[in-house]
Amino acid sequence: MRKTLAILAWAAIPAALISISACNGNSGGTSGVAPLPNAPAASQHGRVHHNDNSASDLHGGGSTFVAYAYNEGDQPTGLYTVPQATAPPGSLLYGMEQTFGNTDNVYYCETGSGLGRHEFVGSSMVGADACAALGETPVGMGGRGDPVQFDDSDVALSSTECCASGSPYYTNYESTWGQPFEFPALGGAIVYPYINNGSSGLTGLGSNTLQLSTWTYCAITNGTIGYWDDPAITADNGGTAVATHQPITFYYRSDGSGTTYIFEYKLNSGGKGCNQTFKGKYKKAPYGGNGRSAAWTYGIPTTAGNWTGPTGSQASGSTFTGESGNPGVIEGIQGIIGTAYPYATGYAEGAWAAAASDPSVTQACLQSGTVFACPTNKQSIVNALSKATTVTYGGGADGIPLGSSTPHCQLYINPTTFVNPPSGDYPIVGLTYLLFYGKNNGSHLSDEKAMVNFVGTSSYKSILSPLEYTPIPTSLVKKIRKALNGTHKAAPCLNS
Repeated sequence: MRKTLAILAWAAIPAALISISACNGNSGGTSGVAPLPNAPAASQHGRVHHNDNSASDLHGGGSTFVAYAYNEGDQPTGLYTVPQATAPPGSLLYGMEQTFGNTDNVYYCETGSGLGRHEFVGSSMVGADACAALGETPVGMGGRGDPVQFDDSDVALSSTECCASGSPYYTNYESTWGQPFEFPALGGAIVYPYINNGSSGLTGLGSNTLQLSTWTYCAITNGTIGYWDDPAITADNGGTAVATHQPITFYYRSDGSGTTYIFEYKLNSGGKGCNQTFKGKYKKAPYGGNGRSAAWTYGIPTTAGNWTGPTGSQASGSTFTGESGNPGVIEGIQGIIGTAYPYATGYAEGAWAAAASDPSVTQACLQSGTVFACPTNKQSIVNALSKATTVTYGGGADGIPLGSSTPHCQLYINPTTFVNPPSGDYPIVGLTYLLFYGKNNGSHLSDEKAMVNFVGTSSYKSILSPLEYTPIPTSLVKKIRKALNGTHKAAPCLNS
């Protein structure tokens, strides 16, 4: 039976009781991705704030990659004038609220990184439009006005968006809201989810976890491999066919997505990605050779994060179909949204896969060097992001400086620092960024400072611990707090 997101969040509390196994990716939670209005169910744990008539409440939105950590799927559906769900106990935003010293609430609408950044820079005025249910096309953030108080994106701001004269941000917001404060908030893994039981499951695996070599997952993603009994998949799994002759359905993000950007950045890599020179057994059958190629020829998306890969039916037999948001991709794989395509996979942030059930969703272990690394191995993700500490102040995601007058307030980390993690560690990881306006115009300043200061605390780490996310390194936390508080040479990045 389909369950609402709010029921998932209720089932997942207290967070300390959630257990994620070493390799199978199942957390024992209930389905967290049903596109149903969730406010009534959310009232089960008393976290619906009626009619949001307090201007002191904060609204934000953006990335779905990070959203399970922020609100565990309690989407604040609708407009602020109707009951909206806030983040439940055990989530990051709830933890932040507890540091406020008041009764202010934080609402986070999951729209995808692209729409989140568009709202932040004023390219699309969507903050005051209704927040759509998960899995539906995002149209707004359900806030009290434009802009909302904060946004989140898995792609940092680019020079075409911010911050020099002539950019959308400068034109729309700089004079009123100051220069932005942007920094990485946490990290996570992008995974290949699948069903391993039931009529559309990979039942040939038994209790084993699907293993995919780099060559194979690249060939699945570019459409070269079209069936689950392909010899390459069978070889990756010790000679066991993972399913009968069933076509692969691959779900991609139909919305502007930072998850897509991170994922394709990896696929496009020539280091340990899909554009490397494959050697040894991967040059010949059952892998390469005879016109079979794992190369990613589609490049990477612009910072808008639109999928550039295959769509529709492929000559190999596979089908590529889009869904909105990480939750939408998971529900597509589960077969409970849109047209049900069995025997599916795709890409999504791992926490969403780990939380899903009815049916449960498992996560493939991917080749890393000579071993298969599992995304549910926490240390593997920590190690993969351990070098994500070199900050380019004022840097843009397009490789061009933002032209900010306060570059110490934009902490950018180039994906090249984590696109090719050390051998043995999970190979596809990314960061997500929190974005605030530097000038608060007399409101929300103390709450926003509390939100920033919460990052890196012991409470922040304990909340992330049972989820499939990774705290940012301590050295990076220190840089964020230095920017927040300012120095004798630089002003604080959040001001009244």
